[in-house]
Amino acid sequence: MSRSRLRSARVTALLAVLSVAVVVAVVVTFGAPAAPSSASIGADAGDAYESIEGVEATRTTVVEHGDDVHRTVASVQLRPGTDHRRVEVVEATDRLHEVVVENDSTVWLYDRDAAEVSRFSASGSVTGPTVGDRVERLFERLDVTRDDESATVGGVSPLPVVPQGAASPATAATDTAALRLSFEGTAQVDGREAYVLELAAPDDGSGAFQQTIWVDTQRFFPLQRQTSWTEDGQRMAVTTVYEDVTFDPGLDDDTFTFESPANASVETLETPERTAYASVEKLRSATNVSVPAPEVPESLRLAVATETTGEVHGVGLQYVNETATISVAKYDRPFPPRGDREVTVAGRDAAVSLGSTTSVSWNCGDYRYTVRGEGVGVDALLAVAESVGCE
Repeated sequence: MSRSRLRSARVTALLAVLSVAVVVAVVVTFGAPAAPSSASIGADAGDAYESIEGVEATRTTVVEHGDDVHRTVASVQLRPGTDHRRVEVVEATDRLHEVVVENDSTVWLYDRDAAEVSRFSASGSVTGPTVGDRVERLFERLDVTRDDESATVGGVSPLPVVPQGAASPATAATDTAALRLSFEGTAQVDGREAYVLELAAPDDGSGAFQQTIWVDTQRFFPLQRQTSWTEDGQRMAVTTVYEDVTFDPGLDDDTFTFESPANASVETLETPERTAYASVEKLRSATNVSVPAPEVPESLRLAVATETTGEVHGVGLQYVNETATISVAKYDRPFPPRGDREVTVAGRDAAVSLGSTTSVSWNCGDYRYTVRGEGVGVDALLAVAESVGCE
């Protein structure tokens, strides 16, 4: 990989940190759920998940696009409900950074092949419902009391969402009223007992959208998640599995710091100063940069509006709901758009990048624009991007 591409990757990573991210693991949202009975399974899922002090596991992620298969195996150490993570890739089809370490203040990215470490300040995340809270709401809607019971509810209305880094299945985006949620009892995931939840569109033989989630019966941590659909006649699937799981292994703060190898060069990327505002109007009155006016799904609310000053100058907006986040960023740092898929936004060349988040980036004059999403499909992000244009 060329030095210029490596530099672009680091700048992209820095700009990603500047737009606050919310990690989303469950992709459905509901109207008013049925009140659970006192004996309902999952009634205390939020509390059980919150009690997890740490997780140590091997995580395998497989992304399938027709005959194209990408597989990544990583050793992971996490503190659920926080941004604390340590991910060390042990096997990958294609990967730039083999080690990612993050705590409340700092992110480290280590490229072992190039012997380079990029270090920059962490941005933190917007406080919201945890994965356990979202799982609890799934069970509230189902209201099952025994693990050998079956239950199905219809009329589930999610956003057009898919797992992180995947493309958007049209079925989930256009036929939300037909989706159903079902409880499929229990199954084993690497020797652990898990409740099985399924979100699916009616099976009409067209390869409709389907997502299955396996959650630990004691801690309500998602041990496995699989999503599949058909796009342009090709099967798409994303599967994530946690194996060799240990809960509360006694992770200390040193786990979430990174000691750079002696032979590695270390680049500390300057994190510009960022000022947060409670409304877009207050941001507009404080900055001399024109602020985009994106059209986002009605369920999303503004979480924060920011101005970034320093080496990079720009503005950012972030919108969230209980299951998804969309951020819109505009910075005076244009560079050629590169990614996994070429598209057009406002008549300009643009690129879609798939990874821990999905993003769409393009340039207008002296500014680079990026629309980034967690738990939101590519089609939804492209619609937001078009509404921004070259504002």
